[in-house]
Amino acid sequence: MNEPTLMPANGPQHSAGRKEAQIVNAARSAFLEQGFAETSMDAIARAANVSKATLYAYFPSKEALFSHLIENECDQKRILFTPPSLEAGIETALRALGAKFVSHFLAKNETTFFQAMSGERARFPELCRLFFNTGQKKVIDLVAAFLEECREKGLVSFDDGHLAANQFLNLVLADLPMRVALGLDLPNEEEAQKAMEAGVSTFLRAFQR
Repeated sequence: MNEPTLMPANGPQHSAGRKEAQIVNAARSAFLEQGFAETSMDAIARAANVSKATLYAYFPSKEALFSHLIENECDQKRILFTPPSLEAGIETALRALGAKFVSHFLAKNETTFFQAMSGERARFPELCRLFFNTGQKKVIDLVAAFLEECREKGLVSFDDGHLAANQFLNLVLADLPMRVALGLDLPNEEEAQKAMEAGVSTFLRAFQR
């Protein structure tokens, strides 16, 4: 099976109007319920209560629409990211940062799109690659920027900010992302908090000056 060609959406979709919102909301629901392969543009047009001509005027293909959804999903997550304050010390700041990511993975409504992407990985690896490059990479950029600020203040020491950011997230999240991707039972908040705090302690033992 050929991989989808990810064409950038063009035309009037860049103005966030009512029609676009109808299409995007209908498409998101359809993709989450049925998966990418089983969702048709006809079905999306019907659910959005727009004509096929209107749908294709906003998004020239199903891949372009799905790409837009991925970018929108990742943008929303980045908007919610704010670097923690260092006033109370780096350990408190890192715990606050870790708690944000743990809360995200424990909230079902926050991870449904991530699970949908995981389910498409075999048939449409290019879509998963887009999700990773658009979302995960930029999250790592944000965490790396915060850790580099900590390094500039002499609080931690490392050679590579992006590698340190990956190590931090792996430590505080433990197996949460894998459990979410596979649809397994998640730990309760207390268990996840305990794992997160242990991850922060391990990170600081490795990098704190």
